[in-house]
Amino acid sequence: MSEFYNETEYMQYTPEEWAAIQQLEFDDRGRDWSRQFYLSYNIIVVAFFVAAVIAHFYTVQFKKTVRRATNEKTPLIPTNNGAPRPVTYLSKVIRKTTSLLIYQPQGRYAESYGTMSIIAGYLGLNILYTFIHGGASSTQIFANRTGLISIVNMPILFLLGSKTGLLVDWTGWSHEGYIILHKHVGRVVCITAIAHVFAYCAVVPISTRVLINNEAIVGLIATTCFGIILATSLAPLRARLYEIFLYFHVWFLVLPLPFLFFHWVRTKPYVITCAVIFAWDRFTRFKNVHHVIGVSQNLSGDTVKLCMNTRTTFNEIHWTTGQYVYISIASLAKFQYHPFTIASPPGADTLDLIIRARKGFSRSLFNNEGEHLVAVHGPYGNQHSFDGCRKVVLVAGGAGVSYTYPEAIEIVRSHEAIGDIPPEIDFLWVVPDRSYATWADLDNEKYGVNFKLWVTKEQGRPDIREYVKDSLRKTIEEYGGDKNIAVAAAVCGPAQIVRETRNACSDLLWESYNVDFHAESFGW
Repeated sequence: MSEFYNETEYMQYTPEEWAAIQQLEFDDRGRDWSRQFYLSYNIIVVAFFVAAVIAHFYTVQFKKTVRRATNEKTPLIPTNNGAPRPVTYLSKVIRKTTSLLIYQPQGRYAESYGTMSIIAGYLGLNILYTFIHGGASSTQIFANRTGLISIVNMPILFLLGSKTGLLVDWTGWSHEGYIILHKHVGRVVCITAIAHVFAYCAVVPISTRVLINNEAIVGLIATTCFGIILATSLAPLRARLYEIFLYFHVWFLVLPLPFLFFHWVRTKPYVITCAVIFAWDRFTRFKNVHHVIGVSQNLSGDTVKLCMNTRTTFNEIHWTTGQYVYISIASLAKFQYHPFTIASPPGADTLDLIIRARKGFSRSLFNNEGEHLVAVHGPYGNQHSFDGCRKVVLVAGGAGVSYTYPEAIEIVRSHEAIGDIPPEIDFLWVVPDRSYATWADLDNEKYGVNFKLWVTKEQGRPDIREYVKDSLRKTIEEYGGDKNIAVAAAVCGPAQIVRETRNACSDLLWESYNVDFHAESFGW
């Protein structure tokens, strides 16, 4: 029997009287802390996002300026007359810290140390707020506390689930970065909501609570939706039933909102915030929709190239390298919108996508080669700047060429357009079979790019980590070993290729080289 509920005592009161007694007991023990909880937690969350925005604007606005100013002190033609410029103590600290943050250990679910630090900090904050100030002193307090944790995290969940809002432009986070954080926030929301229900059932049986008030009924419905989302988002089910997961993931997250609105008075502001974020995301997405004619062509390796004529829409589509679009083909899958990186350089006559055929929508597209009416939402995302870099190494694995190939061409073209000398570009494309080479025009002289095709069936598995380090070190040595020369590496492809490229940059940063790293990938 629970600490508050006694069936004999309960029989002496009407449901309304029992609810009043129960609420009074809780108010005396938890109301004051609940008010402090809302304020302090929201301040911490807002401070984190403000810091992310400041960091992004520093990177975009100031880092490239510093790069140019630094590199202009070194002649374009290397000389050996002078010694390399010394690396300042502050630069060493910044580069070694960055090295630790971007390093990614082995492991299927391992992320970079920086990402894992953010996740650990977030989870630790929620655990702290669950148990601090007597959160576990009683089942009633614990039940309320887990409910608070769930509801205050819901706007964050919706914000990270939105790919078209202000957060995309202001933070510069990649699509994959959003997904990683979105997953963990979603787990916190769902697990704490379920814990909230079970803890309250330990205080007062659910059958009795339903009789007492309607708030329990609507809360139970909302939590059931969260349970369905949590179950269908498990990796094995998500991989096998992705289309079902996609439907459930969106609509069973929106469905609880009206029920939560009437569940408790303090949930109303958070529910309204979630509804506004969701409505704004959908409005922005449909405002940016373009209906175009697309032609799908099957390529080797169970891959589809979808070419969309940008001139068959009333509004001209403009994009930059690294941006992505959501596409929907109603004839293949209604009410489904899938993100893909744009594989054609800016200003091209067609907007091209390279899509690996897996299950569901992508497999249907592969099996229905030809012309389609495509709804294109976007483009979204930010272009990563390589301004001021003397060397850029681009690494692609399979369909990852959809990002790196247009990036390579655009870097050269944008510099030549303003009469600037473009950086040297080494382009490594790792493919299982030589037939993949037909996907892109790898003409070194035509584009001014050092294209290199690596066929694993013929050459084995490449040592990408050493390749990236050797390529960047070579350029730095050409400038007298000056570690202040700005160089960069970008990658798109399977997890192992991304990890090796990332860790190559981490190694060089630890040695105090001025290296920039960028990764582009999609996944769930």
